[in-house]
Amino acid sequence: MDHEEEFLNTFFTQVAQLCTDKAKELVEKERGSCRQTQLGPWGMLLMHLPQIAVAEHSYADLGFLHTKNKGFLRKDNSLKTVYESLKSDLKRVEEMTRGTNSIGATVAEVSNQLCQYITAKIQLIDFYEKMYHMSINNKVMKYQELLQYIEGIVESHSLSCSHLALTAVKASLTLECEILVQLTKAQVELQHWRFLSTLMSLYGAQTRMSAWERTLQSKESWKLGFGATFLKANQQPALYQWLVKLRSSILAKCSLYFHTTLSQQASPGEMKSILSKQNVDYYQKIQSFQRKHDVLAVLIIFDSRGVDDSGPGYRHPRREPNTSEHFPVVLSCPSTFAQQSMYLNNIQKRIKERQAELLAMDKIVYCKNVKDPCVCAMYNTDPRMTLITVFESGKPRDKESHVTSFMTDLCMQIRCNKVYELLKLSK
Repeated sequence: MDHEEEFLNTFFTQVAQLCTDKAKELVEKERGSCRQTQLGPWGMLLMHLPQIAVAEHSYADLGFLHTKNKGFLRKDNSLKTVYESLKSDLKRVEEMTRGTNSIGATVAEVSNQLCQYITAKIQLIDFYEKMYHMSINNKVMKYQELLQYIEGIVESHSLSCSHLALTAVKASLTLECEILVQLTKAQVELQHWRFLSTLMSLYGAQTRMSAWERTLQSKESWKLGFGATFLKANQQPALYQWLVKLRSSILAKCSLYFHTTLSQQASPGEMKSILSKQNVDYYQKIQSFQRKHDVLAVLIIFDSRGVDDSGPGYRHPRREPNTSEHFPVVLSCPSTFAQQSMYLNNIQKRIKERQAELLAMDKIVYCKNVKDPCVCAMYNTDPRMTLITVFESGKPRDKESHVTSFMTDLCMQIRCNKVYELLKLSK
């Protein structure tokens, strides 16, 4: 391997590990040792490398979602603008060095592929901004649209950045994109109540996150300490921490939607222990509310009309789907309530009647009837998932306000909007 390629390989490995200071020191040392070629192709590329290292560090720290980055390379410029400026500079380097000599050919090729890499980063910034803006003001998250967007980024850059020197940063880029694909896919599958594909997506995200975490662990990421632990790891970058939060939120939601199935695989004690370790234990929240306020039941019902292959477990491909039940019960607390067909038929009828209001997902829909002693409060957690609280009308008078508060808070959490909003609050 040539000296230049070996240097670039080391530099971009340190960039991928977010060892920004080391990467910058490496460039300074290289520039000092080859002063005679400062104005040549190699010197031109070296001039821009420190900016790439700093930009990548800011990206990993979610700097791209802050409108102003004062004092960062160029005053009052967003990270996206910094990337675009870097891209223009590298294009100029490529044009000026192509066809000069062997080093010039390497510089031109690396500059060209760095432009591809930066293009991918700019597109990812747009994707994160899209997720953030979709989440604010409790809007309905359009996960299918987001999935198509991120899959498009993956497809367009699958063959880019193929130079050996860029292997480390390309690997990090690929892992980040694939994590986003898997987590977004998990959200889509959850909305359609598909057990196996949801689990596979969550598992796929976790394996890639573990792989990405390993790339971030360099010698620089450990330091000596004199506390309870001898070796203490530095905090992971904000972007990685946010992805962990998102996965944890989706996992908690998955545990709720498939609670009935999962609880059959473990004893009540084991199930309680597992759920208590999660980001939030939705089932425990529902159970506590139902008992504390003496409501008849809290249910989640799925509208399976027009959806293939949905259900609480795995279905063999050769087995015919059950199309007789259009509104299966996802969760019932207490579980005995789901066995009372009289109530369920009435609830299903009300979901059909108020479908348009429920799909708006902007308010709790109350169904009251003079002839019926029970009140149904309905609020969609997802377009096809309806959270329902059934309680007796009349006394106590403040019960409805408790129901409203409980359902609003729970639905907001289940929808995960707040996690996407954290993209701008994580710093």
